[in-house]
Amino acid sequence: MIKVVVDSTGYIPQEIIEKYDIKVVPLKVRFGNEEFKETDISVEEFYRRLTSSTELPKTSQPSPQDFMEVYKPLIDEGHEIISIHLSQKISGTINSARVAIELLKTNKIRIVDSMSTTFSLRFLAEFALSLIEKGLPFEEVYKETVNAVNRIYNRFVLYHLKYLVEGGRLSKAGGLLGDILNIKPILSFTNGEVKIESVARSLNKAKDVLLKFVKEISDTKGIDRLAIIHGINSDVKEFEEKLKESVNVSIEKMLCGAVIGVYAGPEWIGVGIFGKT
Repeated sequence: MIKVVVDSTGYIPQEIIEKYDIKVVPLKVRFGNEEFKETDISVEEFYRRLTSSTELPKTSQPSPQDFMEVYKPLIDEGHEIISIHLSQKISGTINSARVAIELLKTNKIRIVDSMSTTFSLRFLAEFALSLIEKGLPFEEVYKETVNAVNRIYNRFVLYHLKYLVEGGRLSKAGGLLGDILNIKPILSFTNGEVKIESVARSLNKAKDVLLKFVKEISDTKGIDRLAIIHGINSDVKEFEEKLKESVNVSIEKMLCGAVIGVYAGPEWIGVGIFGKT
């Protein structure tokens, strides 16, 4: 039987994890001397700590041993594994998985680099599961899932840049200039890295760019799945209503947790799309 393994930045609902027996290898977040597995700290508790802490938290990847503890029982039971993870250009998670595979000396595991995180992991995991349910063989499930990475489209905007600066993803000068001028960069995951696609002179204008992007993908590629990805900001419902006016597609919502929140901050919003092509 083929099993799916993901890391914790997929934020896959517990009911789906249990239904399909998805295995989750958690990343870690550290506040000072306290370290948590991402799966062991609630979203609410994390953001409470983030907004009240004088020192911003740090993140770390799973160790090869963490992966071996998940992989080995599955291999011993005779399973094959599709292991889907956040981009190797922003985390060493995939490298840890590769080391674990080498130590296990197995050819029964295939790694898929989502070239992104959050919605991408969830879409790809559920896509792989749909192929498994259809009875496709292991190598075909792997190849089709890798090909599906090219159907992922995304844009997002951060309400505050200080978390990206403190996390080392943006220069201090760039963050200061952005805050002074109220510039909101529209970001994307492109080729596995965070890229500035454009800038807007206000948050509302930045959201308009997101809406326009979704409409463009809908018109040119078609949309199979659409998700609003976000922090704990209170304007998600308003954005959802505007999105409904723009495209006639079911809209999912994904509240992201600790590892993403360290860099994005408590308030941010984005769109993740699994295109038809």
